[in-house]
Amino acid sequence: AEAVGDALGKRSEELQMVVVCGKNKEVQKALTERAWGSNLDVHVKGFVANMDEWMIAADCLVTKAGPGTIAEATIVGLPTMLSAFLPGQEAGNVGYVVDGGFGAFEREPRKIAGTVASWLDDKTKLSAMSALASEYGKIHSKATKEIAVEIASMLD
Repeated sequence: AEAVGDALGKRSEELQMVVVCGKNKEVQKALTERAWGSNLDVHVKGFVANMDEWMIAADCLVTKAGPGTIAEATIVGLPTMLSAFLPGQEAGNVGYVVDGGFGAFEREPRKIAGTVASWLDDKTKLSAMSALASEYGKIHSKATKEIAVEIASMLD
């Protein structure tokens, strides 16, 4: 978050960045107290129950390669920068996002920041990535509905 914020804070346009820290109060406190660029309006949140709303409002997402988050991001057509993954459990998700053309993977914070900044500079690329994410999102949306129907049928 700091590297992305630093990169965005050097830009001339007014920008907004939202950082969701989950239950990590220490990180939330440190980022809340941090100074950011004067052009950057930063909102630091803890756990949020409305992540879907934050995703809908976003231009892109930086996250670890959790399958639920990736599925939610595709459903709303959100280009996704992956910064980490759990070995074995989430490793395959990196290829899914990168090969799908709707995101990238990088561990180095400055490279993450540079990639995110380049996406924001290239609205055509960002739009194309969003469209690709949406195509994958149709699959997740359909599967979610099918699961709900199956569960409902078990309750009858």
